[in-house]
Amino acid sequence: MKPLFIPSILNEDWSHLQALLTVLAVLYSCVLFSVLIDLVFGLKRAKRLGIARTSFGFRRTISKLTSYFGLMFMLSIADVAASLLLNMPYFTVLGALGIVIIEAKSVYENLRHNEKAIEQLPGTLHKFFENRETIQTIITFLNSQKQSDQ
Repeated sequence: MKPLFIPSILNEDWSHLQALLTVLAVLYSCVLFSVLIDLVFGLKRAKRLGIARTSFGFRRTISKLTSYFGLMFMLSIADVAASLLLNMPYFTVLGALGIVIIEAKSVYENLRHNEKAIEQLPGTLHKFFENRETIQTIITFLNSQKQSDQ
């Protein structure tokens, strides 16, 4: 096996270094595309449920990308440091794999969210009707507080 980053630079093996950087670019692209796929499915879920799409959700996606790419960059630095001992960027591969699995789970949850909400509806209604006296007491108390404030 050929050595990784530092030995490739020291030996001036530029074609091997280019191949390594291509592997890293593919890993980073996989993370980017997994987040974008999650965003698309999240937008579809929000549209299906009639939830407004606001800038808050988009900022969360940008924040997620920043965190993920920060982690990936740190793992890539660890791979550069470990390149004297390891023959593959193990840390970056494991990090990218973990992030893609997290995003795949999120997509799956977006697809199942509507079904899950329907399954939970009878239990939620049952709890509501069990506590209706308490709820009525709270509403009466709040109304009396509102009237005394006026």
